[in-house]
Amino acid sequence: MNRMQACLAAAAIAAAGSLPAVAQNLTIENARIIVGNGQVIEQGSIVARDGRLVSVAAGAAASSSGGPVIDARGMTVMAGFIDDHRHLVHSRGAAVATFLKGEAAKEMHALLEAGFTTVQSGGDDDQGILELKRRVANGQIAGPRIIASGQVRTAFLPDEAAVRAAVDQVVKAGADSIAEVHFPDVVWPYQPTVQESRNLAAGIAEARKDGVEFQVHAVSDLALVGAVRLGARRLVHSVNVNWVTDEQAREVAATGAMVASSTGFGTPVFNVFNHDNKPTFRDGKPWPSGMIDAQGVGQEAGYMPVNLRTLYDNGVTVCFSTDTVFDARAALAHELKTLNLVFSPQDLIKIMGPNSAAFLDRQADIGTVEPGKLADLVILGGNPLDGYWNFLTAEVVIKGGKIMIDKRGQPGAGQPYNAGF
Repeated sequence: MNRMQACLAAAAIAAAGSLPAVAQNLTIENARIIVGNGQVIEQGSIVARDGRLVSVAAGAAASSSGGPVIDARGMTVMAGFIDDHRHLVHSRGAAVATFLKGEAAKEMHALLEAGFTTVQSGGDDDQGILELKRRVANGQIAGPRIIASGQVRTAFLPDEAAVRAAVDQVVKAGADSIAEVHFPDVVWPYQPTVQESRNLAAGIAEARKDGVEFQVHAVSDLALVGAVRLGARRLVHSVNVNWVTDEQAREVAATGAMVASSTGFGTPVFNVFNHDNKPTFRDGKPWPSGMIDAQGVGQEAGYMPVNLRTLYDNGVTVCFSTDTVFDARAALAHELKTLNLVFSPQDLIKIMGPNSAAFLDRQADIGTVEPGKLADLVILGGNPLDGYWNFLTAEVVIKGGKIMIDKRGQPGAGQPYNAGF
C-alpha cells in the first residue's frame, strides 16, 4: 500500500466511525463491568495505562489514567471479542494483492465494529495472512489483533518427514499456529489411511516442538476422538456427523483438548446473501443442499449445538469461532443465535472470553477484564447477561487502550445489530 492509498484507507475508516486514537491511556467510569471470571461489577471504573489495565474496581476510579475519560453510564463493558477461527484473506496467489489494496481495510474495520479485538485466521493464503497481520500491526490498516495460521495439508504429503519439514517451514515464515487440517480428508465414512494418521501425529508433534498449536478440523464423532488420540489439542469445528456420546466427550476432556464452536456452519443464513427469505449456506449456496463437508439434509443444524453442549457438560473447554467469510456483525449474530439454543448468556461470556483466549494460549493477556491484561474492551449498549442479542450492541471498541470505534450518539447506537437475525 503506497502513501496515497494508506491515506485514502484511513480517511474511509474514519468516515465510517473509527477513531484510531494515539493515546493508550484511558479511564472508563460508571460502567457495568462483566469481568469474565464470573464476577460482575454493577457500577465500576476501569483505568488503563500504556495499553494495559491497571485498575478494575467498584465505584469511581481512584486515580486518573491521564488519557480520555469515557462515561459508560447505562452501558456494559466486557473483554473484546475473540474469534478463534475465521477466514480473513479470501484470495490466493496474485489475487491477494488486490484484496490487500481493496477490501482488507473495510473488512478489518467491520470486525472492529462488531467488537472483535483478536481474530485467528484459518486456512488463508500463507503469505497473504502474514502481510495482513503486518499491516494491522504497523497501523497501515485499522483492525483486530491477528493471529496468523499457516497451512500444512497432512493428508496430501507423502510421509512424516515431509510433514515435519512443512510445519517447520511455515513456522519459520512467521505463522503463529498451524491452520485447520482436515482429518480425515474424506469426511465420512471415517476411514483414514494409516499414512494419513501417521502424518497427522507427526505434524502435531512437530508443531508442539516448534512452540505452536496444530489445529484439526474433525467433523464426525469418530474423527474427533481419533484426532485427539493422535495428539490433537485444538479442534476448530463442532461435530456435525453423528452424536457425540458422554463417554467420547469425557475422553476428549481428559486430554485437555479444546473445541472452537463454528456451530453456525450447520444452520441456514438469512438476510446476508439475499433478501428473499431463502436459506443459504455460509457461502451463499442453497441450504442444505449446498453445504460442504456435510450430508446435505440439514441435520447438521441439530448435531452441532447439541454435540458442543455434550462436550461442554463433560468438561471440554468450548471456545468461540465463526468459521466465516461474510460480514463480521452478521457472522457474530449468526453464531450467537445458534449457540443460544443450548448455552446461557453466562456460558457465552465464558466461551467468548477466557475460553477463547486459552485456545490461543493468550489467557495471560486477553479474555477477561482484569488488571494486568491488555486493555481490549468492548462497551455495549445492552447487558449481554439479559440475552445474546445484547452482544450485538457494540458502541465503543478499544484495542490495547486505543479507541478504535466510537458510535456513541450516532443513530441506532446501542441497539442490537440485525435484531431479527
